[in-house]
This record gives sequence, structure tokens and C-alpha cells, in this order.
Amino acid sequence: MPVAILCTASILVLSISDISSLPKLQISYEDKLYHFVAYFVLNSIWLIALLKKNGYQLKKILLTSLSIVVFGIIIEIVQGSLTDSRAFDILDILANSIAVVVSFFCFMLVKKSFLKK
Repeated sequence: MPVAILCTASILVLSISDISSLPKLQISYEDKLYHFVAYFVLNSIWLIALLKKNGYQLKKILLTSLSIVVFGIIIEIVQGSLTDSRAFDILDILANSIAVVVSFFCFMLVKKSFLKK
């Protein structure tokens, strides 16, 4: 669980920091790719941590994934209202949410394969 908390804190800090000086990949929708990867990893880490701690509990897994989507929405609102270097972007919320959904289904597929063994 400490890794999941650290990952959450890292995303929070990066999300409200000025990252304009970081190198760019020069690809279309680079920002959305970063959002997708970050939230896919975040959700996956939390789901794995829950599995190790509590075993398989669908309700907790769904609630965790939903909480991560809400976390992403709150961060976007904070970016738009409390920072000068970041802005609210509905497409960021979409990228975050899609990543969480994909992570959830990937987790369910992997979980099913472990249950068959």
C-alpha cells in the first residue's frame, strides 16, 4: 500500500506543479498520453495493493477505481482554479477516466487467469 500512496502523492504534486520546462516528445496529444499512462499505472497499483491486502472483493475494486476517477476530476478543478501554470481540461479528465477503465478491465482479466490456477 505504501507504493500506491506514493504514486498518488507523486501524481498530485506533478499535477499542480509547473512542468512547462520538462522536455517534450513532440507528438500529438502528448499530454493526454501522459495522463493515460499515469492513471493506468495509478489504478493498477491500487488494485494490486488491494488484492494483496484484502483478497478479491469486487465492491472495493470498483470503489477504488471510481475514487481514482474522482481524484482526477478534483485535480483538474484545482488546476483550473488554484494554479497559474495549469488549466482545467475536460480531455484530461477523459484520458484519466479511460485509463482507469482500461486498467480495471486488464486487472479483471489478469485476476481471472490467477483464479483459474
